[in-house]
Amino acid sequence: MTAGLLGGASAGLTGVYIVGMRMPFVGVCIAHAAMAGAVWGRLLGLPEQPSAMCASVAASASLVLLGRGRLRLDTNVALGVLFSLMMGLVFLGIGLSPGARGPLLGLLWGSLVFVGWDEVVWIAVTSGALFLFALLFSKEMCSVLFSRSLAAATGVHERFVLLGFLVLCGATLTVNLSTVGGLMIYTLISVPAAAAFQVCRGYRSAALWSSLLGAACALGGFAAAYLLREFEVPVGACIVMATVLVFFAAVGVRKFVLNNP
Repeated sequence: MTAGLLGGASAGLTGVYIVGMRMPFVGVCIAHAAMAGAVWGRLLGLPEQPSAMCASVAASASLVLLGRGRLRLDTNVALGVLFSLMMGLVFLGIGLSPGARGPLLGLLWGSLVFVGWDEVVWIAVTSGALFLFALLFSKEMCSVLFSRSLAAATGVHERFVLLGFLVLCGATLTVNLSTVGGLMIYTLISVPAAAAFQVCRGYRSAALWSSLLGAACALGGFAAAYLLREFEVPVGACIVMATVLVFFAAVGVRKFVLNNP
């Protein structure tokens, strides 16, 4: 429950920036990079967590270094290419590890039930670093969200700020693979943020509410899985369904309570 609370809050905060920059595919791309690192780390006899962290950080950095002005491609197209590469590496590594396919496939959907206190410590550290970054670079991130070009023109080191954020994003996704899984963590990032944008007007309120909704969805999904434990319902799937229900509730609040069609 502690892991779900911290991971959901950090994923919700990450989603505000990713959705605000209109790059929701970043989350799933970096998550698959982390999975590829974990899979190939085990295949080569290396520790899974550091390998996954290195792969996700490398993918995050490449999105900035090969971003605007470097390639004759739209950012989302470059994300699609990187995602295809990481997805191929994930399943190639799983195919080359027949004796460990069960644990490796577990990275795809995760399980909050089997999280240990050592993983909770990593989640707490990365969550704290992410919230500290959001606090210290609040103005710079607001500028980047509005326009990267204008942010650079006004003296903001937008490439450095974006690199720092994406590196922390990669670290956050890596440590949360064991809770939700690589295939479903995209939902925990994007949907609470989308729900917050339905009912909030400002950036600060959206960041706060997205963090709270992410934490609530993680705990709510865990509680639903516990109540339905006789049916062996996956925790990750319950968390995903909780986020979707929260989004539709936010749409209803905006339309019927706030009277904002």
